[in-house]
Amino acid sequence: MSGKTTQGDCYLCGEAFSKAGYKKHVLAAHKCEDGETQDCLLIKVEAVYEKAYWLYLDISMASTLKTLDKFLRDIWLECCGHMSLFSTDDGWELSMSKLVCTLPKGTKLNYEYDFGSSTELTVTVMDYITRPKQRKAVRLLARNQPLSFVCGQCGQNAAYICCECEMEDENPFFCAECAERHESVHDYLLPVVNSPRMGVCSYSGEYDTYAFLPDRFKKA
Repeated sequence: MSGKTTQGDCYLCGEAFSKAGYKKHVLAAHKCEDGETQDCLLIKVEAVYEKAYWLYLDISMASTLKTLDKFLRDIWLECCGHMSLFSTDDGWELSMSKLVCTLPKGTKLNYEYDFGSSTELTVTVMDYITRPKQRKAVRLLARNQPLSFVCGQCGQNAAYICCECEMEDENPFFCAECAERHESVHDYLLPVVNSPRMGVCSYSGEYDTYAFLPDRFKKA
């Protein structure tokens, strides 16, 4: 399943950047040294098999992996309360109570949600940074722009994905009008969402409250 690859949006200033270029941007343009600050890890998260899905975030040093797990579930994964785990490249499972401050810069962790229909992510510690004191432990810094998919029937932008068509290696994407007709053939349609778990299990993105709102950056 591949859509048109995109840049990502910076949630701090509204500018668009590539995944590769965002670290340089956030360290240069959003460095924080004044006022009441928090020490954080700068984290990059990307899907293992669909790398066009990516996030940058910062997380306070006092947080645990459980806090990060909750954030990832909300923005990308949660559908049925499946189990999840963090592990190292050599297969060691990490406790959810592990403090993120113990993770050295450059650490790469594997993350898996749902051990049946798994969604797998790579979590990378990019740097140590400071930020203005936040109420929440995890702050979203940047996210890939939504990928675009085309209705296989009419060529319009797709709004739904048919899980049965995908399993049968047919074009699974439908616009709203074509999806309504297609429900008479297959009734297992899920919404197109900005997540690597799109079309898996019963994921519909209902916990994702992190839509990018460009209007908030418009100057009066």
